[in-house]
Amino acid sequence: MGNIGWRRVWRGWTRVLVGSSLLAIAMSAGAQGWKLATNLTLKAELSVRESFDSNVYLQDVEPSPSVTNAVKPFQESFVTSVTPRLALDWKPMAEFNLATSYAPEVVRYHAEPSENHETHRVALNMSGQVGIVSWEQFNTLNYIDGNKEGLTFGIIENGVPAGAPAIGGIPIRDRREALIYRNGFRAFHPHGKWFFRPVAWSYVHDFRTETRSRAQYPFYQNYVDRNDFTVGIDTGYKAFKDAYLIVGYRYGFQDETPLPGETVHYSNEYNRFVVGIEGKVADWMKIMGVIGPDYRDYAKATPSGFDEHHTSLYYDATISLTPTKRDTITLLARKFEQPAFGAPSAYEDITWEIAWRHQLGQRFTVGTGFRAYGGEWLSPVRRDDWIYTASALLNYVHNQHLSGELSYGYDWSESRVPNTSGREYTRHLVALGMKYAF
Repeated sequence: MGNIGWRRVWRGWTRVLVGSSLLAIAMSAGAQGWKLATNLTLKAELSVRESFDSNVYLQDVEPSPSVTNAVKPFQESFVTSVTPRLALDWKPMAEFNLATSYAPEVVRYHAEPSENHETHRVALNMSGQVGIVSWEQFNTLNYIDGNKEGLTFGIIENGVPAGAPAIGGIPIRDRREALIYRNGFRAFHPHGKWFFRPVAWSYVHDFRTETRSRAQYPFYQNYVDRNDFTVGIDTGYKAFKDAYLIVGYRYGFQDETPLPGETVHYSNEYNRFVVGIEGKVADWMKIMGVIGPDYRDYAKATPSGFDEHHTSLYYDATISLTPTKRDTITLLARKFEQPAFGAPSAYEDITWEIAWRHQLGQRFTVGTGFRAYGGEWLSPVRRDDWIYTASALLNYVHNQHLSGELSYGYDWSESRVPNTSGREYTRHLVALGMKYAF
């Protein structure tokens, strides 16, 4: 499907989501009528965060002398972040609730001003219950007002570029100009021990950075747009007191933009079948997770050697454990396939994570965690990156208005492809933050 086809589907899909929202609002208004200026809550917060980043550009190796304007390794910087947040909650009736917020984050890198940026975060979430049906729709829009130019990673090994950080350097990517939109809708229809739930969501990542020809600028980091649109339905059976067994189906398509002067892209359609569990299977354990096969059908624009029709494993699960009243353990496992953002290609995005939180008295909470985040690229691209993060935090709540947090994280990455040392880096990130709720 060409770009014009994608735009046509996107416009149609947008009309469906807007129409479903308006229909839900109309149903709510017809059921009870509007109650303006009632059940209205306004919230305001201010967060300030000071941190130290030991490796701003995620590079541990000196660039090759022949490459000009390449970033240097171990560039340090103190970073100041200020985020005011204004939120409005409106609950005029059971059939319709509205929660919206705006939070502009201003970030300043004192030693590396090229990385300064502002992120404008807007949320518009709606929910309600009409008869036996409960529904919800969320919309988030992030606009990053940052540098419009990518970085140059100048490491050469065996005559080829080998310098872009593991998985493309996501922290660097998220400082550059971009527009990111996420949207989701679902409606829960209970019938005795059974339920039916139509679902839909979308993801649009519009990079606003300059793209350059790889033939002329082999060391320059490009960013290519990608989108994901999904519809589906779930069926659940209440096999436990507070948990359901789930069977579901998803149809979706993903879109990726070629680089200048090239035609290769990894746009695709997929059919996904999942089974899973949702809810509390015991007083101390809650599971929200699905697993199943993912059938992919890629466009003909992929390069020679790529399997355009293949099946991969998909899973997305979170397990929450509460062994004591003061302890919470969270386990997360996620794996899905998508087009890459750094250059036209496709990879499996994999996350495994464990986090522990322990409450000390009424005011303090301590925690620690470990995360393994991997990107395994599909042939013929040779890339296999993993980023490991160990973290710890101390949280303090003074009262309902004032709170603070001290955190530390250590990243180290590895590339499982020989002669790609530029993808491997280490990073220390120390942060002290405070939040005041008015």
